[in-house]
Amino acid sequence: MNLSKPSWNLKLLLSSSLVLGGMVVAPSDLTSKYFDTSQVEAASTYTTTANLNLRKSASTSATVLVTIPSGKAITYLGTYGSWFKVSYGGKTGYVSSQYVKVSTTSTVTTTSSKKYTTTVNLNLRKSASTSATVLVTIPSGKAVTYLGTYGSWYKVSYGGKTGYVSSQYIKVSTTSTTTTSPTKTYMTTANLNLRKSASTSATVLVTIPSGKAVTYLGAYGTWFKVSYGGKTGYVSAQYVKVSTTTTPTTSTGTGRTIVIDPGHGGNDPGAVYGSSYEKVIAFDIAARLASTLSSTYGYNARMTRTNDVYLSLAQRVELTKSYKGSAFVSIHANSSTNTSYHGHEVLVPTGESYTTNPYISASRSLGTAINRELGVRIPTIRNRGVKYQNVYVVGKNSVPATLVEYGFISNSNDRSHLTSTTYRQRMADATASGIHQFMSTYK
Repeated sequence: MNLSKPSWNLKLLLSSSLVLGGMVVAPSDLTSKYFDTSQVEAASTYTTTANLNLRKSASTSATVLVTIPSGKAITYLGTYGSWFKVSYGGKTGYVSSQYVKVSTTSTVTTTSSKKYTTTVNLNLRKSASTSATVLVTIPSGKAVTYLGTYGSWYKVSYGGKTGYVSSQYIKVSTTSTTTTSPTKTYMTTANLNLRKSASTSATVLVTIPSGKAVTYLGAYGTWFKVSYGGKTGYVSAQYVKVSTTTTPTTSTGTGRTIVIDPGHGGNDPGAVYGSSYEKVIAFDIAARLASTLSSTYGYNARMTRTNDVYLSLAQRVELTKSYKGSAFVSIHANSSTNTSYHGHEVLVPTGESYTTNPYISASRSLGTAINRELGVRIPTIRNRGVKYQNVYVVGKNSVPATLVEYGFISNSNDRSHLTSTTYRQRMADATASGIHQFMSTYK
């Protein structure tokens, strides 16, 4: 738990006098180019940019195992502050991340396609409001091109015009096609103690034999939280081998509803650093996430707010019921008075009496899946892991729920990611992938 961050009630009251003028709008580049039936998914390649020392631990004073020549490919295993854990030439150790170039190669994946058809004569309006100008009335039974979801409205195009229609009068049919998505296998490389907590002095629950597969649950500094043989605990990350494979799946969202909650809004800006407002960042990521969930995976994505308005925590939870949601994800950015704090983290329910959510275990699985995808896809932000916290919109919800903090707005490295449209899209894509992995197994 980040002890320097205000409680959620306090956080919602902070900076009440700071109001960002105007409305928050959806990202302007959310156009049909994001909704092709085939999506390009990025895979990362790590290459040294200088002759680089591979050290035994994440310290400039640690023993040098080997000097890796400039321009060599290395295998990425994890991020530890400003260091990457990598393997090269049969040796595993740590290198300074500033001398590693991360590039992406594209692999094509086929995804689901959806058809949107009007069920009545339906007004296409200039904005998402019943009082907005009517551009054209679309006849019943006509196909429209889906461009995005904004609360209870769809942004669509029809007859050369683009606008908004009420989603309740649109029939959505989904066809399933094969997709390929990356999965990771975690294997022990030595007889390894599974401990009760992340400490070498903690109780040993069981010794896991070398070469055994473990289930990854989160990263905590130099430790992994894993499960093995029905027991859950912590192992030293340096003795776990991580490999990535691509496996086919045919599952789609089949129209299930995912409720996306952009944090803060209205007279509650959330965390503020200079001209960066948490409520704006959260809304942008949420809008991108909703679009990816709808267009790529076939879910009915609903946002708790579709513009810059204030909603109470109770209202956000109540909307889950109104929307008949199957899962709930709240979108936030972190902050601290200590600007050295950095990294993303995912908050899930505790087992304390505070939590009334009946889906504690499922919420933790949802959070773990999202955290894992963020860690794999955006290694340049520290993975702070999955944390159990008493958060209202998670603990008081009625469906599997989690809250994602995508980084510290108060930290320069994290802020450079949070204010980048490229990285906000990657955050949204990683989150969508984690949600889909969870939903594929959750019935």
